Amino acid sequence: MRDFHIPGRSPSYATHGMAATSMPAATLTAIDVLRAGGNALDAAVAAAAVLAVIEPASTGIGGDCFCLYARAGGHPVVALNGSGRAPAAARIDWYESQGITALDPVSAHSVTVPGAISAWETLLAAHGTKGLDELLRPAAALAEDGFAVNSRVAHDWLGGVARLRANGSDAFLPNGGAPSTGDIFRNAPLAETLRQIGRHGARAFYEGPVAADMVAALRARGGLHTAEDFARGRTAAE
Repeated sequence: MRDFHIPGRSPSYATHGMAATSMPAATLTAIDVLRAGGNALDAAVAAAAVLAVIEPASTGIGGDCFCLYARAGGHPVVALNGSGRAPAAARIDWYESQGITALDPVSAHSVTVPGAISAWETLLAAHGTKGLDELLRPAAALAEDGFAVNSRVAHDWLGGVARLRANGSDAFLPNGGAPSTGDIFRNAPLAETLRQIGRHGARAFYEGPVAADMVAALRARGGLHTAEDFARGRTAAE
């Protein structure tokens, strides 16, 4: 048993459900989903979407997703691999012909087709009880209305300013710099992207205007990505 006279966290217990994330708003979102009749998988997707908005230096819809999910009743654990795939043209002989012997972590060549949205859709289709439309609403609202930047998030954001500037990520540099602790940050384009995914599923991310914008940005920076690569990414999670 911990010494209760020493500052720290005590174990938590619950009878009807529990959620734990790195940010209070995401944890509350997960609990709200459980209270509304969703299961643990529904809650996890909703919380992950919120984190993609309010903790942008750590996670986002442009990233990947890995999941271990155990249904109640002693069912086997389901493992999902939602890792991004490299472009089809990213072959070792091409890199050798360009004299590339190592990948710069901030170059377009280090960017894979995002796996997270494919993973969310795959997981919900197999084990969820709610749809992306409902589950992405809290994240879209936070992106549209704004959220107060947490101190840890502000610290990480400041550390990424040079990288953001180098890649033309003006949307994440309000007034030319990183937000400070307590600042309200809004990202209306991200809100609209989340709403489109909610209405039309993963196809709205991997095909159409959103995918075209990502492909154009990557190719402008030397990437080998194509629209076909992104279209294939829609069903890549397994």
